[in-house]
Amino acid sequence: MASNQGIPVIGPVLNKIIGTRNERFVKKYTSKVEQINGFSEEMSGLTDSELKSRFRAYRKRIEGGEKAEGLLPEVFAVAREAMDRSVGIRNTLNPEHDFDASQLPSDMQKLHAELKKQADELPLMLPRTFMGEAPQGAVPDEKDEFLGSTEPIPGWVRVEIPPEFYAAVRELIPESRPPFRTRPFDVQLLGAMVLSQGKIAEMKTGEGKTIVAPLATCLAAVEGLKIHVVTVNDYLVQRDRDWTFPFFHALGMTVGAIHPQHMQPEEIKRHMYRCDVVYGTTSEFGFDYLRDNMKRS
Repeated sequence: MASNQGIPVIGPVLNKIIGTRNERFVKKYTSKVEQINGFSEEMSGLTDSELKSRFRAYRKRIEGGEKAEGLLPEVFAVAREAMDRSVGIRNTLNPEHDFDASQLPSDMQKLHAELKKQADELPLMLPRTFMGEAPQGAVPDEKDEFLGSTEPIPGWVRVEIPPEFYAAVRELIPESRPPFRTRPFDVQLLGAMVLSQGKIAEMKTGEGKTIVAPLATCLAAVEGLKIHVVTVNDYLVQRDRDWTFPFFHALGMTVGAIHPQHMQPEEIKRHMYRCDVVYGTTSEFGFDYLRDNMKRS
């Protein structure tokens, strides 16, 4: 009897010494975040093309036998940099946002004007999934670089921006706050790592689940896997896909969105499923699976 009464004491004692299971998980993920932060300076010095090439290189390293887990800090460091650039700083060229370039140093003001001019001179790109009337001067996307998009792709999304301009905007706007900054916070990296390992991450409203989801796809992407991002309704499917699309493009990935058949023809839906990442609802992924199984060929 005495020995049986003593057994329950072991658990609390061990928890005090080595921490609870949850605390050990958090400590492990926090150390990964520190490693990711250690790559920040290196990644911020890369050009847009170099950043995209670095992401592709991780795929080749995995094909060569490296483990995805070992590459996690580098992959997430590239993803964080791409998110801040493509969904944030690049919006300084977006005519839909009112960015006051006069606050930048004089040389960066000139560079901003040059970049806007270059972007305006680029023709609109028409993805294969574009369904509207083609604007004058638009050209087809023959490489399917923008597969999954249903709108013409403007020049400000595609123009190459030098690292020094990104650095100037970061100095001007140090806080990560959309539309001009979207650098993922450490807690968002934690959530993305948890999801990427097949676990559940509970996050409060406003903690940035829209940013966490695409970050979580990156490790699966470098492993060559097709990825489905599931959200709760068709509005959020399209909104989140369109908002994060520049991020995926910056890493050399395509992203689409599926909708019910009365909203989206089957031919378009087939193109969406060819994308590296597909946004959709639980019900629509399920119904598409059932429809496929009812096809005779």
